[in-house]
Amino acid sequence: MPRTDVTEFMKDSRLGRVHISVALLCGLTLLADGYDVGVLGAVIPALTKSWHISHTAAGLLGSAGLAGMLFGGIGLGTVADRIGRKPSLIAALAVFGTCAGLSAAASGPLVFGVLRFCAGLGLGGALPLTATLSAEYAPRRWRSSFVMWTSIGYATGALLAAAVSRAAIGSWGWRGVILTGAFPLLLVPVLALFLPESLEWLVRGGRTDRARRIMAAIAGPGRVADDAELHAAPAADRVPMVRLFERRYVLRTVLLAFAFSGCLLMLYAILTWLPTLVAKSGLSVAGGLTMLILLNGGGVVGIVINGALAGRVAVSRIVLASYACVAVSLIVLGFAHSDLVIGMLAFLAGMFAYGSSVAENAYSTLVYPDELRGTGTGWCLGIGRVGAIAGPYLGGALLDHEVPLKLAYLVFAAAGVVSLAAVTIVQRHRTGGGAHGTITAAALGSVEP
Repeated sequence: MPRTDVTEFMKDSRLGRVHISVALLCGLTLLADGYDVGVLGAVIPALTKSWHISHTAAGLLGSAGLAGMLFGGIGLGTVADRIGRKPSLIAALAVFGTCAGLSAAASGPLVFGVLRFCAGLGLGGALPLTATLSAEYAPRRWRSSFVMWTSIGYATGALLAAAVSRAAIGSWGWRGVILTGAFPLLLVPVLALFLPESLEWLVRGGRTDRARRIMAAIAGPGRVADDAELHAAPAADRVPMVRLFERRYVLRTVLLAFAFSGCLLMLYAILTWLPTLVAKSGLSVAGGLTMLILLNGGGVVGIVINGALAGRVAVSRIVLASYACVAVSLIVLGFAHSDLVIGMLAFLAGMFAYGSSVAENAYSTLVYPDELRGTGTGWCLGIGRVGAIAGPYLGGALLDHEVPLKLAYLVFAAAGVVSLAAVTIVQRHRTGGGAHGTITAAALGSVEP
């Protein structure tokens, strides 16, 4: 009886309708993530005035959604292993879209924060499933293109949120703009109709008839023998996290936690507070939203540049250069007063901040040996969320204490310097591994920023 490995089948398949639909739907899911973060940063100035709350309290509202994402990412994986990737992703997006939409009608900051947390639970569960399906359905030859599309989705979503807010907040108000964040609900029926289930999950669960139908849609009828035995490699066993703290690895484990946290702290603090910060420089609210557009436009460019560099430049150099450049951009922003200069620096800050967050994902896959790679990368991404959660709160606290604008930007830049120092030490003291390796498409696509 012939035997067909579904993983190899997918890698060797020719690009077609099924692949493209998966790439588009996964990219749209990441776009929803970026839009959610971007829209909150755009409306915070109006929200704080409407409810007469402090910047610190507003920062906590931003952190609530990110905290929900942390817990959602942990919890939904087990559910997906039981009921399937597709229904889990659809349910997660439905929860996210519903709670995001309901937050527009929140009566006060407490209700708003709870709804933001619940929206984060849904979105945090959806993102790893999106990454898994995107990786499984990427043909070997087109893997880099799949990675590029899904990575750009996040920055594009944040860019779209800033553009919609600038155009509509005057007439719709902040509640109307927040309501647009419910658009993932429109994706639910589309996912139900067009998103295929994971082939590997179907085969492991004995649902070979459904797997054969998907394979026929990809390769054409008759390309897979009816009597062929379908095979999928067993799910990889997860190495206990305690191994990351063995004497050989403990230094890099601790330092990478600081590096990831610092990078995401910078990114989410600026995404949340840039319109408010530039308003302190004398720009209007519309001007602040324009700077947010430039920031996220730079992010799209940064991710594209990283994709172009994939396989050509050592990832360690990309990470270190990006950390340094975003820190310098933020420091200089504190001294800028010209609209043109602020716009240029916002663009550069976005380009290097997004670029560093993508490149560090690749870096984490290279500093641990093969058996620890998945656990080590998961540790870095999970602990990095702590920095993301802290960023909006820290920005609000700095504004409430009326620190000078230069100092606020300097604090954000200091997080980048910490990340730079941490990775520099890892590079000098690591034992084994291949941290000087080039960026691979698989590593770049391991997760969104």
